[in-house]
Amino acid sequence: MDKFLKRKHDSGTDNASTNTSNVNDDTFNHENKIKKVNRQYCNDYLNFGFTYVDENDCQIPLSVVCGEKLSNSAMAPAKLKRHFSSKHANLQSKEKNYFERLLNNQMNQRKHLKKIVTISDKAQIASYKVAEIIAKQLKPHTIAESLILPACSEIVQIMFGDDAKKEIMKIPHSDDTIKNRIIHMLDDIEKTVTNKLTTNKLYFALQIDESTDISGIAHVLRFVRFIDENKIVNQFLCCKQLTERTTGQNVFDSISSYLDKFNITWDQCVGICTDGAPSMVGSIKGFTTLAKKKILISYLHVVFYTENHLFRKHYLLH
Repeated sequence: MDKFLKRKHDSGTDNASTNTSNVNDDTFNHENKIKKVNRQYCNDYLNFGFTYVDENDCQIPLSVVCGEKLSNSAMAPAKLKRHFSSKHANLQSKEKNYFERLLNNQMNQRKHLKKIVTISDKAQIASYKVAEIIAKQLKPHTIAESLILPACSEIVQIMFGDDAKKEIMKIPHSDDTIKNRIIHMLDDIEKTVTNKLTTNKLYFALQIDESTDISGIAHVLRFVRFIDENKIVNQFLCCKQLTERTTGQNVFDSISSYLDKFNITWDQCVGICTDGAPSMVGSIKGFTTLAKKKILISYLHVVFYTENHLFRKHYLLH
C-alpha cells in the first residue's frame, strides 16, 4: 500500500512540476511576444503631420513639419496627436492635403539634391581616364583643374551647348582627386600582376632602376616582364623609397621584402635588367651578384645597359 501511495504522490509531484514549468514557459513566451510588438504606420497619421522612415526593420514616425523622429512605441494616434498639438498648435486647422503637399515638396527637394550631389558612373570613368593621361605624360596633378577640364568645357559648350558643359563640369578633377585616382590605378595594377605571378607561378624578368628625385631621396623603380596566355606583358610593378643607403645590399633587401610580401619566390626570376651602375653589377656586393646567389636555377640571363652599348652576360650558378 505504501508503495502505491508513494507512486501516486510522485506522479502528482511530477504533474505539479510539469504544470509549473508550462506556466513559466507560457509566461516567458508571452513576455517575448510583448517585446516583439512592432507598430505599423497608417495613412491617417498624416492628419497629424507624420510620415515614417524604415530603420533597423522598424517603422519610425517622422514629423513632416519639424523633422523630429519618435520611437516606434509612439506610433499611436494619441501620442502623435499629443506631439502635434503641443509643438504645432498653429497648424491644427490644416487639412490632410496641406501635409501631403509638404511631404511631396520635401521628397522632391531630396531627389533634386541627390541628383546634384551624386556623381554618375560615366563621370567617374572620365575622371580615371584623365588621371591616366596625366600619369602617362608625367604632368602635375593640377593640370586637370587648370587646363584640361576648362578646355574641354569650352569646346563642349561651343559644339553642344550649355547643358553639355554642365555635365562636363561634374567630372571630379581636383589635384587631390587626380592623385587618388593614380594611386587606385597603381594598386589595381600591382594586385593584378602579383596575383598572376603568385597564382600561376609564372617566370618573369625584372628591370631595376635606382634614381634620386629632386628632393634628394633615392627610389627604386621596378618593371616586370612575363608571358601571360602566349602574350609578352611589360608592366610597371612598383616604386619604393630607399630609407638608408643605396648599396647593392639595400636594393636587394628592398626587392626581396617586396617579393616576400606577395609570396613571389626568386626561383621564378629568369632575368634582370639594370642600368650598369657599380651598386647593381658589382662582382662582390652588387645587386645582380646577390640575386645570382639567391636564385636556384642553372643560368641567369643578366642584361645591363650602359650609356653607349648593350652588354649581355650569362652567369653560371653551379
